Amino acid sequence: MTNSRFLSKFNLLNLLYFFLLLQIVNISIFLSTRSDQVKLNFDIYLNFIKYTTLLITLYALLLFILNIKIIKGKFDLLSISTSSLILALYFTMIVHTDKLAIFSPTILLMLILFVIYSVKLINFQDLLKVVFLLVMSNSLFVVLQIANFIPVAQENIRESVFDIGNRPTGLFFNAFAMGYAMSICFIIFSYQLIKKNINSINVFGSIFSLFNLNFSGTRTSLVLSLILIFLFFILLQIKSKNIIQVLTFIFTFIVASTPFFIIGIGNFFNIGSLSGLNGRTQLWSCVLNKWESFLPFGVGVQAAFPQGFCSDDVWFSRLRHPENMFLLTYVEAGIVGLLTLVGFFIAIFYISNQATKKGNYLPWAISNIFLLSSLFYVPLFHYLPFLPNRTADRGVFNFFLITLIWVVILKISLEDNQNSSYPKSKNSK
Repeated sequence: MTNSRFLSKFNLLNLLYFFLLLQIVNISIFLSTRSDQVKLNFDIYLNFIKYTTLLITLYALLLFILNIKIIKGKFDLLSISTSSLILALYFTMIVHTDKLAIFSPTILLMLILFVIYSVKLINFQDLLKVVFLLVMSNSLFVVLQIANFIPVAQENIRESVFDIGNRPTGLFFNAFAMGYAMSICFIIFSYQLIKKNINSINVFGSIFSLFNLNFSGTRTSLVLSLILIFLFFILLQIKSKNIIQVLTFIFTFIVASTPFFIIGIGNFFNIGSLSGLNGRTQLWSCVLNKWESFLPFGVGVQAAFPQGFCSDDVWFSRLRHPENMFLLTYVEAGIVGLLTLVGFFIAIFYISNQATKKGNYLPWAISNIFLLSSLFYVPLFHYLPFLPNRTADRGVFNFFLITLIWVVILKISLEDNQNSSYPKSKNSK
């Protein structure tokens, strides 16, 4: 009985809470290295994040080992597609003998996290509580940053609805990551409200997610979120599944075309910030002009994007990624990595499509947000592992928790799209 109680403590829900706690602690220590009031040595933070990454890895590994019997025979499309992303990286690291990258606890954690979600799923209502704590904790940090009591993680002045100033970063390491994370949280809670699952968690979760989203100054995620909310109302009124499938396909196609649409508007109205996507097209052109250099297996994790790889500009020369998940994967793992990433998105949209047939539009909505953020950022595994001349502060605690939440939601929809924890729509039979 004692052993049973002990083992019951190691579950996915507690891992998510543990992950959230360490995210709060880590960002607090990191901000202390930037604070004028409390100035800590950055090496203290760097060592701490290494140990906390190792702690989460050991926790996830233990959870994986304890559930081997359950895992056996349960690797489905989602399990294979998610873990193949990391396995492709491991393959290219072996090819390029990236010894330091191979033994990075961050990459091991990536592989384990993308597998353990399939062992013992948690109740969706329990998942909502984790997301709610994430939103409220992030809101506290945002308020303190707006009031200048604590610094932001990355300085970036942008206009929001209420103010012009440094964009709050909350529990994340830049405003862009926070914006997309809070966009996902906003969709999760708002969707519950639209489905008439009205309670304090969903109401306050929606309000504070939108609060955080606005102050992130990330316009694409804000606009996408509001459009998705509008689409929810429309989809829930349509009884024809064929029409729903067509509408969701068209919208996903539009999301995938967004960068080209923005560039076109910028060129037509001669707006440099739009036509160049705030400098992103410079990085994208850099990779595309050197596409032959990354065949067939990329350059490996360690050699990807050395300083000055794409530009001598003070800002761009320091970037270790091209602000695009697909291009980053191509540089690191070549055509093998790119194909696994494309295959991953095909798999998750297939799973999301199956959920929409049952009247559950949440997986589809979140997947669209991740697709857009992958085109403008590197959220899926923007880990920057502990390698020479690479910052560790943009890694595990930037987007990993929200990614794991997304994959768990996908898995829940895959296992039972009519789970009682999801209110059923009118066209769900």
